[in-house]
Amino acid sequence: MIGFGNRRRARSGSTAVEFALIASVFLTMSLGIMEAGLLLWTQGALQSTASLTARCAAIKSPDCTTGATPGTPQYAVAAAKSWVFSGIIVNANVVPTTTACTSGVIYQKVTITSAYWAGSLLPPPLNGKTLTAVAYFPVSTCL
Repeated sequence: MIGFGNRRRARSGSTAVEFALIASVFLTMSLGIMEAGLLLWTQGALQSTASLTARCAAIKSPDCTTGATPGTPQYAVAAAKSWVFSGIIVNANVVPTTTACTSGVIYQKVTITSAYWAGSLLPPPLNGKTLTAVAYFPVSTCL
């Protein structure tokens, strides 16, 4: 017959094994959730930057018309710094265009693309993802 002390000793390592199994899954899940949150936060920041840039270009703000060339990309890069961090987009990532007459309105369109900067833990469909933000702002009416 096994005594009380022997039974207790026979189960002493099971807690460590259970913790190792559960902790690895929990840690991976927690880091994945945090990474997905960063992905959504970055997408939201790019969308806000695109909206602000489209409005700035549409109302012809002095901030967006610096120098001989339109300063829309420079404005977008500066605006993105306040939302995310410096260097997330460069001038080449910002494409401002004016649309043709659509439903009686001409729109200023701004498209911003950026590679996701922290996609190391996400699974392959989201890892290395390119984020795109598009915003429109009405410029004038047309007939």
